[in-house]
This record gives sequence, C-alpha cells and structure tokens, in this order.
Amino acid sequence: MNILRYDGSFYGLICVMAPYLKRRQLPDGIERENSRQPLLFALEEEKSAPVTDLSADLACDPQAFRLPGVSQESWQNVWHAFLSEAPGIELAMARYLLLAIEKRAGIDSFMADERVRLIQRLARKVTFERHRFMGLLRFRSIGDNLYYAAISSDNFILPILAPFFVERLADQKWIIHDRKREVAAMYDMRAWTIIERAAADLPADSPEEGATQQLWQCFFDSIAVRERLNLALQQKFIPKKYWQDLIEKPGQ
Repeated sequence: MNILRYDGSFYGLICVMAPYLKRRQLPDGIERENSRQPLLFALEEEKSAPVTDLSADLACDPQAFRLPGVSQESWQNVWHAFLSEAPGIELAMARYLLLAIEKRAGIDSFMADERVRLIQRLARKVTFERHRFMGLLRFRSIGDNLYYAAISSDNFILPILAPFFVERLADQKWIIHDRKREVAAMYDMRAWTIIERAAADLPADSPEEGATQQLWQCFFDSIAVRERLNLALQQKFIPKKYWQDLIEKPGQ
C-alpha cells in the first residue's frame, strides 16, 4: 500500500501528492505526521503580509506545482476545504485535483460530480465562518496600542481571517488567539505570523479596558429595541458557542 505522510501543512501535503497526481494516480492513504502544526499556505490574494508557521515560511504560489488543468479557483477551493480539517480531507483533495488534471479544464461547474461538490461544500463552510468572524471578532486592550481577541472556531480560519484585520487594523498591534487549536496570529504593524499559544495563556486587560467595555455595553443597551427582541433570530446569526468572546451580552 502507498501511504503518504506529510508535515501537517498545506504546502507539505501538495508536495507529497504532486508526483502521484502528475502520473494520474492516487495514493492508498494520506497521514499527517504532526497534527499540531498550523495548516498554512497563502494564495496570491492573501499575501498582504508574510505568513509563517511554527518552523518555516511556507507561503508559495500554487501554480509553481505546475499541475495542468488546476485553475486558481480550484486551488482556492482546496485551500479553503483543507482548513475545514474534515476527516479524510487529504484524499478528497487528491481526487478533486486529479479530476481537474484529467479534464484539463476548470471543474468547479461540474456540480454533478461528488468530488467537486464535497470540496466546494467544505470550502463554503470555511469561508462562511470566516465572514461571520469578520463581524463578530472583539478586541480588548492589553497594553499600549496592543489588542487581543480570542476565537474558538469550528474550522481553522486563522490563516484567512488575519489578513482581513491586517488591512482593517494596520495601525495597531494585535493578537488573535485560536484557543481551540492553541495557536495565535500576531501582528506588529509590519507583518503577521502564527505561533503556538496555550489555551490558558490569557493576557490581563489594560487599566482602561474596563471603562471602555462599560461604555460599549451602554451603547449596545441604548440602541436595543426591547419590544423587538427576538432571541431565536439572534442565536441564528450569533450562535451561543461564540458568546463567550463577545463584549456585549447577547440574549439580554
């Protein structure tokens, strides 16, 4: 049996799969050697700052693998699907990429093919959660021009969430802490990187943060229309699993 092993990164996975795909073959299985290593890989549109994992810079252009028939859209879809961390995602990606190579054309309109539907479904799941956190993420002050936010996302959205805040909060230093995976994106106003950070490693608030949160809570309460409070609708857009990281108090 041909069992491939890779280092846990998207780059590493494509590197071990590429020789098989070029021969139009599939391995019998693919195993990740290091499940704690961040799954990093930057596409062109996400290179607003250097990307670094725990050991080395793994940013690269997917077209460098020179797999004929694999479009930029297909690379984007497998990258996002990979971040879903779904069981068996590696072989699902291999089947999807092999289909693109065999057809030598963009395959994302092949909606009758389960290989395409699976990757697109997982990719949409990841990008939807990223979009949700673009609006839900809450930062708090932990020092001089340094801000901290925590997430516990279902998917590993940190590598595609951080570039959004690099552009939005370019003049501030910040940390986005993925407590579920015990890693954090850190931005120093020049570049951002992902490092290990224990789930229990929570920084203390700055002296001014308490007053700022009280002001925000007052604003939140003042704009709320109590007669139109709809808890079921609120939970649909802001699921309870996200409430612990919000400053305002949903459900009130």
